[in-house]
Amino acid sequence: MDFQTCYQYDPSARKRDGPVKRRKIEPLQGLQTSWPLRRSLYQRLWAKQQARLKILLLEINESTISQISAFVETTDPEPAPGRISSAIILTGPSIASHALLFSQLSNRISQTEQSIFVSLTSSLAPNLKTLLKNLIAKGTSSNAQSDDEDEVDAVKPTRKRTRLLNYDLQLLYDYVQEKNLSRVVVAFQDCEAFDGALLSDAIELLTRWQDRIPFVFFFGVATSIENFQVKLSKKATRCIQGQRFDVVKAESALEQVTEALYSVSDSEAPRLWMGPGICSATLRRQREHIQSLDAFVDSVQYAYLSHFYANALSIFLDETVAPADISNEHLEAVRNLPSFQQYIETLLEDGETSIPRRLLDDDQYLLEHIKDRIVSGTKALGAILDTVETIAMLQKHIPALQQQLKSALLVDALSGQLKDSIFERNLFLYLKKSNSEALLLTLQDMLTVTSGNLHKTCRKLLKDLEKLQAQQEEGGAPLRSEQDLHNATLRTTVVAKKVELSKQKSTLTKGDAAYSDILRQFVEALETQFEATLINPKDLVFNEIFMYDLKSPHKDVFTPKPRGAIERALSSPHDYLDCECCAPDANGDENTLASTQPSTAILYQLYLESGALMNVADLRTAFVTILGDDQDEVLTNALFQRSLAELRYLGLVRGTRKKADHVMKISWKGV
Repeated sequence: MDFQTCYQYDPSARKRDGPVKRRKIEPLQGLQTSWPLRRSLYQRLWAKQQARLKILLLEINESTISQISAFVETTDPEPAPGRISSAIILTGPSIASHALLFSQLSNRISQTEQSIFVSLTSSLAPNLKTLLKNLIAKGTSSNAQSDDEDEVDAVKPTRKRTRLLNYDLQLLYDYVQEKNLSRVVVAFQDCEAFDGALLSDAIELLTRWQDRIPFVFFFGVATSIENFQVKLSKKATRCIQGQRFDVVKAESALEQVTEALYSVSDSEAPRLWMGPGICSATLRRQREHIQSLDAFVDSVQYAYLSHFYANALSIFLDETVAPADISNEHLEAVRNLPSFQQYIETLLEDGETSIPRRLLDDDQYLLEHIKDRIVSGTKALGAILDTVETIAMLQKHIPALQQQLKSALLVDALSGQLKDSIFERNLFLYLKKSNSEALLLTLQDMLTVTSGNLHKTCRKLLKDLEKLQAQQEEGGAPLRSEQDLHNATLRTTVVAKKVELSKQKSTLTKGDAAYSDILRQFVEALETQFEATLINPKDLVFNEIFMYDLKSPHKDVFTPKPRGAIERALSSPHDYLDCECCAPDANGDENTLASTQPSTAILYQLYLESGALMNVADLRTAFVTILGDDQDEVLTNALFQRSLAELRYLGLVRGTRKKADHVMKISWKGV
């Protein structure tokens, strides 16, 4: 069937063969009994998360898209003779995000009456002829035509006239007249990837048709307008009358998506949280490989799939799960979780014996305890995220502090590294030196991001600070704390002909002393809040159920290492074959060269011992020596030729013109 183009199906012959035996499906047993419920739970929870992320992806570029759409609707396609209205869109270096932006632009402009949108990339325009063909094909129909340069008469004209070539702009002109179009938007997505001369010729040619076809240009610029201008000819530059539009940067968009991924909703049921390890790895991959936001969402979906499909205990994320929905194996698996065992040990160390006994003996009590602890664990993670929001807000009011991305703060908080960190100590150090004006703005913003006791404390301190400032003279300097350098002086003393410098605090005014007390109360309230909320989520009982943090599936799938796997398979075939012939000896040394190994592995190990140029005859002699002289010569030649062909297919060797009987080594192991 791999090579057969078609086959003849004869139902009567199928009936004569008798009924087909159906595979017997065994009933689900053990941990697999929860599989149908886990699948429905995954679909329900991921649908909520996907809807939230989808809405955000549509809103990220909404302001820019609205501005560009208004520009298209209000601008004159021909602002001056020989010029075309153009939108120069600074998209940033993330080329992967261009597709999403121009797709949203296409949907928005296509909804406008009497307008069409044609998007062109450098891959669709190797030369001017192909560029025009794709422009006409996309403009006159939704189906792009073939890219074959020799194809002619591919587009049927709409009027009774001589058939035109498929790269003649007269076809697009006839379509514009027939549909009564007022705008033909041509978007060059990746201008830097276009050949400069080709792009200049295209702009000049389309400008000549501006009096017949109302063109509007979109230029997606990843670097700067200056670089884009240098790329074009002077004549093409004079044909453009453009307006600049800035798009949300890729880093900012990634921060927004990460924030939405960890958004907290009070009315939301227990959900799956991404752990710090997998979140950090996904963010690093996103930044290093400059991928689209859709790829980031796919990574999150893969994490959901891995958790619900592979972890049977994920069924406990369903609040309505009943004892009849799970088997005894599920509860036994829960009792073997590391976090549960640590929880039991902690209870016993505290002198509590009744609860551990009931958790180990009573299944119904254990199930109810799991539900309660998952809810409390979700609230604890929500408190961590609220604290991260508070820290992100505080650092904005401290310019001297080294600013951290919110995603970095989030990863550090979820891994338990933010508490007592250098960043936290510097945050409090700079905060203790804030003046009254900075603290006033900080307290006002704190009321919008805090809740509970911290919110009440901030409200009280804000009233006290406003009252204190009202008592000060108008136009006076802001109040300073006792930790401020301006309230300290240097004292010089001479001891044994040596000058010693010492720092001495100046006498505080009554207002500064009162302000220092307010600032001290605020810092103490923050320290108490951080101490209570910034815990390590790995210390929460049953965190394996509501938090997914396994790196290995993501690392193997999204950043595979095929070269390392191939090198290991060829140099150590026993790792994959698990055969006795090449198993390690008593000393742990693997038998690297043996006649029982695959022929390609033997030749590869000889390849490793050779230099940059290898004599094929010498390789064959060594190959035959390892296989043994008693082997059939025809079979030995066939194995050698096949092995050498496989090494060449893998890109390890190639022929050389200098010496016909030699091959050149292209790659070295581990390099």
